[in-house]
Amino acid sequence: MSTRITMRAIVLILTFATVSVWAHDGDHAAGIGQPGVAKAAQRTLTIVTTDAMRFDPPAFAVTAGQTVRLHIVNMGKLVHEFVLGTDADIAAHAKMMRAMPDMAHADASSVRVEPGKSADLVWKFSVPGRFAYACLLPGHTEAGMHGVVTVARAR
Repeated sequence: MSTRITMRAIVLILTFATVSVWAHDGDHAAGIGQPGVAKAAQRTLTIVTTDAMRFDPPAFAVTAGQTVRLHIVNMGKLVHEFVLGTDADIAAHAKMMRAMPDMAHADASSVRVEPGKSADLVWKFSVPGRFAYACLLPGHTEAGMHGVVTVARAR
């Protein structure tokens, strides 16, 4: 009987681990664009993260079709993230991160930045609309670490 319980436990652990990795693998911002090529970046925007659980700037605007280098600078003493997505994607992903706080992201629409470091995310915004960015580490979004990106129609 203990062998059956152990085998069931192993199957449950492997299933949970597989679902966890799968859930964080992929591109959460596919609905707003795609990873950009650094050489094609038309502008660079610096976004600063702080331990006050804020992004500076808290909002920015781009034009559909524009490739932007987002230079994320962590001025705090805590690890922070920058994750792009739709409001629904960000909310679902934040819920998932609360359940699995140690999961690392494996998608091109996010970066994790260690304290005192910086990282670049190059993104081609292709769909007009209002979208979100957030730090999805548990408690950070809830404390106010989120922002808005407005993508205007190309003229």
